[in-house]
Amino acid sequence: MPKKGPDKQKIEKIVDVLETSGNNGIWIRELSRQTKIPFTTVYLYLHKYLKNKVAIKDMEFGLNKTNRFKIVKLKKLSE
Repeated sequence: MPKKGPDKQKIEKIVDVLETSGNNGIWIRELSRQTKIPFTTVYLYLHKYLKNKVAIKDMEFGLNKTNRFKIVKLKKLSE
């Protein structure tokens, strides 16, 4: 029977990697790779359980800016 609610160990892993990434933030896919947690699970945890602790920013690159990715970083205490 699956557990109800968030897995505290997964949240700790995500927060630990975000803390080591510094002020630059980290790409969600890279966060998933470093924590060894599936991308969809990381995405869910960021948007559902950590939404008050993280800032998620859309970034674009390329000439026509069609390539998009999301950068995540921890919010500062004053934000």
